[in-house]
Amino acid sequence: MNKDSLNNVKRRVYMAALAGGGLAVVLLWANSGLTDPSMMVTFPLFALFSLGCIWALWRRTVPVLVIERMAFVGGAGFALIHLAHALYVSEDLSGARTNVTEISFLTLTALYVVATHVFDRSAALRISLALFGTSLVFVLTKVVLEIPAGLNIEEISWVVRMNGFMAAIIAFSYASSYVKDEMLQQRIATETMRQLAHTDQLTGVANRRRFCTDLREEMEKAQRYGRPLCVILFDLDNFKHINDSYGHDRGDAVLREIVRAIDPLLRVSDRLGRWGGEEFIIVTPETDLLQSHWLAERLRGSIAHHEIDSTPGVTASFGIASFVPGDTEQTLIKRADEALYRAKTQGRNRVEAAA
Repeated sequence: MNKDSLNNVKRRVYMAALAGGGLAVVLLWANSGLTDPSMMVTFPLFALFSLGCIWALWRRTVPVLVIERMAFVGGAGFALIHLAHALYVSEDLSGARTNVTEISFLTLTALYVVATHVFDRSAALRISLALFGTSLVFVLTKVVLEIPAGLNIEEISWVVRMNGFMAAIIAFSYASSYVKDEMLQQRIATETMRQLAHTDQLTGVANRRRFCTDLREEMEKAQRYGRPLCVILFDLDNFKHINDSYGHDRGDAVLREIVRAIDPLLRVSDRLGRWGGEEFIIVTPETDLLQSHWLAERLRGSIAHHEIDSTPGVTASFGIASFVPGDTEQTLIKRADEALYRAKTQGRNRVEAAA
């Protein structure tokens, strides 16, 4: 999934989450009896904040990353304000337990998980620990203040259980994020190794091994379904002169430029590979000899007219062979090579087809 598609998915998910969160806050506010002055301000403000974020996501006026972090900060602020209010304004610790558990701690727990998706792993851990430490200070301060009035074992058990649970969530989220990142790095490394094993490092096209695999697969399809298939083999003319006159660095640059010149003319189904040195090969599925000849002429013209800095007159000779039932990779490429040899001996910068 590309970045734009991922951002579109994120926008839809965040709009749904913010809509649900805003609605929950409104219901909690209404259920509170509308009597507490501080909550009559905090709850509506958070609901309006949610609506603002939804509007920004809908209108695409703010980047998704900014909305993510704004929503996270808003959720963290709401959870801590509600926690402080429940503990110090409205109720004692015993009476606040249900309210704190169902709203403040539940919101904080969700934020610990969300943090690993909004921030990088290290930042998520630091932010989660900061939130956890702040909430723990709020709760422990309340516990200390109520010591003179007496604490029962149930309240102490609740403090230990809830904070132990949230600490476990932070640890689990961090560990999951670490494993995910390691798996991603492993997948990237595997894909990089696969690309290195199948790609010509100089030009970026398929190397000989990968091309042979592609050719074998296309020949099997052509044999099974009776469909046309051709191979185009081409070689840069007088390439040794380029290396001798301008140096191997310039020769390498010419090879890269040749690939850039012909690539736009190839179909998605065509397979281009570097056969060796200055020699390239193309397999063209669903293409007969006449069509491949026309394509080769276009490629030849594109190379001849492609301007390469300080390297004038770069041309190429082409040989074409059409697949016939019973062909092997070797016989098909040999006929293309023989046609290429004729193009070389008959003046270069031309296309020849196998008989």
